[in-house]
Amino acid sequence: MDCRKVTFKLYPNARETERLTTWVRLHCELYNAALQERIEAYRKAGKSISYYDQQNVLPEIKAARPEFVELGSHALQQTLRRLDLAFQAFFRRAKAGQTPGFPRFKASKRFSGFCYPDPAGWKLHQQGQRGGTLRLGSGKEAMSIRLRGQHRFGAEAKPNDLTIIRKNGEWFASVTLRVPESACARERTDNQHRGVDFGLTDWATFDNGETIDNPRWTRNELPRLAELQRQRAKKKKGSVRYKRLTQQVARLHERIGNLRREFLHQATTRLVTTCAVIATEELQTKNMSRSAKGTLEKPGRMVKQKAGLNREILSAGLGMAHQMLAYKAVEAGTRLHMSNTRQLKPSQRCSGCWAVVPKTLAQRVHVCPHCGHTMQRDQNSALVVLIDAHTPGTGVAARPKPLARQRAKSKSLTRETPATTTQEV
Repeated sequence: MDCRKVTFKLYPNARETERLTTWVRLHCELYNAALQERIEAYRKAGKSISYYDQQNVLPEIKAARPEFVELGSHALQQTLRRLDLAFQAFFRRAKAGQTPGFPRFKASKRFSGFCYPDPAGWKLHQQGQRGGTLRLGSGKEAMSIRLRGQHRFGAEAKPNDLTIIRKNGEWFASVTLRVPESACARERTDNQHRGVDFGLTDWATFDNGETIDNPRWTRNELPRLAELQRQRAKKKKGSVRYKRLTQQVARLHERIGNLRREFLHQATTRLVTTCAVIATEELQTKNMSRSAKGTLEKPGRMVKQKAGLNREILSAGLGMAHQMLAYKAVEAGTRLHMSNTRQLKPSQRCSGCWAVVPKTLAQRVHVCPHCGHTMQRDQNSALVVLIDAHTPGTGVAARPKPLARQRAKSKSLTRETPATTTQEV
């Protein structure tokens, strides 16, 4: 059984919205009370309180506060588990010498939601093609909330857990489904072998020279975003107009995220349904988008330029694209090859003779001084990772040694690769 997460948009009425808001507030209250208890216990007695200690007190809380009863025991336990995981992450970072980030108290309006860790206390009903209802609670007090969306796994999919999310004044239900492998399968329509180089000038460049344009969602919406932020800066913080503009900024960011997600889903699905082999390189977007501010002793250089580059890297969603390709390739029976970037150096390596040819970011054409091979830089990188995917062994050690540097201009050499020949899987 595989697990797949599906998100539905909820459309609660006024009564249901008020009730959901109350439930989020109560979960937030429990979270803050448990955090306060841990802090006070350590401060006064040097004692650490575990998750199980706080879980055992839940019956007493429900006896004293009847409003907690309808939330469900498992959902309340999951809120306490959420706090416990925050403390585990704190201690792990402190032990590793990183910035720990002690768990903080949360305002109810910033508390994202709550979770049901198992199928108890809720039920998902799919009706028709694009709709259904989500039943929360039991008995006469149960809510049947209208939802929009549909998963593609059929009746064989069994719900595992549910997370209710509040975002920008809207409600969502994130459901994890346990799905048989047969229900996850995607039909592949072609057996192409493609090397892909992801970038910013073009979102994707293939080994055959084809490209996919970078939509640049953030850049296109940047003037509107800057205008809203300027208007908000002129308002008194906490005022009605300030809150209204803050909500507009949040909705604009949400729109950018939705456009990015839709594009990535369409592009990655098209790749895995047409290709038997997809080769690309590992991308550490976290390292690529690291800030250039530096420290007081060693301030960074070209900070504004690097900030703009980081914004473009994050806007392209390259890390998200790799995640989508990973699970969709498994479903389609497609082989996804990730080359080690540090070891292979696809942007610096010649696909003709395998020599390393250092280049700056400004050099967009690959010209090999060893063999004379000339090709667009990103296309050459895509061809390199494709060759790497079809060469036995691992790493650069399995590749042929580069040709010796020649003084005179040599004739361009080409190597027959799986990209230029018809292969069956």
